[in-house]
Amino acid sequence: MNADRSDATTGPVVPEQRGVRDEARAEVLCRHARLTKAGRPIFCRPSRAEIEGRVLPRQGPGSDGKVIYSTREDAEAAARELEALGARPLRSYICSRSRGGHFHLTTDSTPRTGHLPLHLRIPQQRIPISA
Repeated sequence: MNADRSDATTGPVVPEQRGVRDEARAEVLCRHARLTKAGRPIFCRPSRAEIEGRVLPRQGPGSDGKVIYSTREDAEAAARELEALGARPLRSYICSRSRGGHFHLTTDSTPRTGHLPLHLRIPQQRIPISA
């Protein structure tokens, strides 16, 4: 089967190694991420000078391959939507690799008691055993 062929009933055929694993998450990225002319998200990567060792890395390898968001608002909107789809809590941060400033999302590991439902945040009264 040809990977470039499209069928009107099933949509485009995408090679497995480049396929989208979750349509809902893909839609979030297409709405908020910086996109190529082909409509795919742009991913962060080191510059050629960084790769060749001519300059010191401006960012650690943790940002390599992360989706680029143009503004903090775009990143935070994507984070809210991804969390609603079941992702762990996310927060945005500015990438030091970008001259103009772009943003990424990372897992937020800070304890979030404010995100618990109200009934779980209110202390419960206990009925005495002797009653």
